[in-house]
Amino acid sequence: MIRWLGLASLLLSAPALAQATNQSGERAFQRCYSCHSVARGDKGLSGPNLHRLGARSVAGDANFDYSKAFKDFAASNPRWTPQLLDRFLTDPDAVAPGNQMGFFGLKDARERAAIVAYILDGR
Repeated sequence: MIRWLGLASLLLSAPALAQATNQSGERAFQRCYSCHSVARGDKGLSGPNLHRLGARSVAGDANFDYSKAFKDFAASNPRWTPQLLDRFLTDPDAVAPGNQMGFFGLKDARERAAIVAYILDGR
């Protein structure tokens, strides 16, 4: 009986945990909103739209004019993985030298993990 109660509490808390993780990622992503959107169809920002980033190729926003450096990066990195996105968010210029993103990296691993989960979770 106690095992079942423990399992039931884990199952019932999974959606709450996912919601908390999503909220944490959305909060951490606020620093990105000045250049990027995760909303389907948003255009006109200085960075590419990140909607469904995990389901498309790197440099896969057809409405965005990527730099040559970023296109070269995409040629050798066909898909965003959690590990690749984490490395990129840590130091974009080290991962994609010469890219034109005006962001120098995010050192806090917890914030990066929250952003990665938020972006790659089908947003």
